[in-house]
Amino acid sequence: MSYYYFAATLPMLMPDQPPPFSVADFRTQCESHLAPGDLAALDAILGAQPSATPHPFLRRWHRADGQLRNALARTRAERMRQDAADHIREIEGYEPAMEDAVREAYARPNPLQREKAIDHIRWDTLEALAGMDPFASSALLAYGVQLTILERWARMDKDTGAATVETLVQRTPADEEAKQ
Repeated sequence: MSYYYFAATLPMLMPDQPPPFSVADFRTQCESHLAPGDLAALDAILGAQPSATPHPFLRRWHRADGQLRNALARTRAERMRQDAADHIREIEGYEPAMEDAVREAYARPNPLQREKAIDHIRWDTLEALAGMDPFASSALLAYGVQLTILERWARMDKDTGAATVETLVQRTPADEEAKQ
């Protein structure tokens, strides 16, 4: 199904830019424009509820995201000289390009740059899955996931990060035992 009017009203999303609105606002906008099956797929992608009927985009995204997560698990295990078998999930297909992209991301000099590179892999994957029709439901579903990526980065700031690190550094082994 095509959503000409609705898709045309949405601002373009750019990696490394702040989101134009929240994921919740986008979801609210979608309620009055998307067909029930596409809205259910959006809810499933955004984690609100599982989808009763598997949407084609949802299946492709879960497969691509699973391949990315498996590539991350293999790369991390390789770097730590451990076996990745316990962390690999059964996913249809295998993308050597995904493995190469993850290795390239892990070649970055610091964790922040690695994380950004991994999100760029996600972004590029979503662009490919969205297809060539910017008015198709797959483009709107990809838009929703891309918006979650932007929202995640918008929530991060140095002060919050520094406070979190300070809290972790101040914990003693007794604190950790008390939690268990």
